[in-house]
Amino acid sequence: MPFGQLSISNRGIPQHDPPYSDATPVFDDVTVLTIQYRTSFKSISHLIPDVIEVENEPLVTATLLNYGAGPAGPFLEFIHTVEAKYLGKSYDFCLSLILDNEMAVLAGREPCGFPKRLGQLSLTTRSSNRATGYVERPVGQKLVEFSFEGKAKQSPTSNLDRPFLNLRVIPSPVTGAPASLKELVPSNFEIRPVEVWEGVGKLTFPENCPQAEAINKIEIVRYESATLGYGSACILHPSEEVFQL
Repeated sequence: MPFGQLSISNRGIPQHDPPYSDATPVFDDVTVLTIQYRTSFKSISHLIPDVIEVENEPLVTATLLNYGAGPAGPFLEFIHTVEAKYLGKSYDFCLSLILDNEMAVLAGREPCGFPKRLGQLSLTTRSSNRATGYVERPVGQKLVEFSFEGKAKQSPTSNLDRPFLNLRVIPSPVTGAPASLKELVPSNFEIRPVEVWEGVGKLTFPENCPQAEAINKIEIVRYESATLGYGSACILHPSEEVFQL
């Protein structure tokens, strides 16, 4: 019998029609709403790998983004991270990402280890300094609601870059066998906004919301900073190294 003629490459599957590009992702016209708060080690420790350090009251960041343009087209994304250290270097360790674009899910999850899943999201700007939003998973079930009121406009505007760290695991297809791959993947998400407001942010959790996600499993001890950025140009820079576990 003859062999196939498709040369196996390093791209994603299906290799005859890869679901995403290998090019560095660049996004334009991105609105970024960020709310930071402190939580207790007790309520978040079970979500942190045992090779990563966090403070006694870790800094948690909840972010809603509306991407106006990018490789996967327009979409919305929720990013939930905690400030952590690995080998003495500080990162935003990714707890959960929820978005409404399948291509963006695959492009971030497979090569970079971002814990991305599909959901329904909204981010609405009421005026230049006010915004609201929400995240649903599954669709129709709100996990969290965002509200923001700007108090001061930054001048000059500063970047909102995020140094991410992901736990990337590929399970073995053999039952009971060790995972085929376990590694920590660092990457830098460059965010260059045209306009940034600093203000007061709040997260609200519906009473009937199932305690199924990291965002509603950990307590809010106190709020820290909140920002709303407009017209951002964003680049997810590729990893320069990975840490095998």
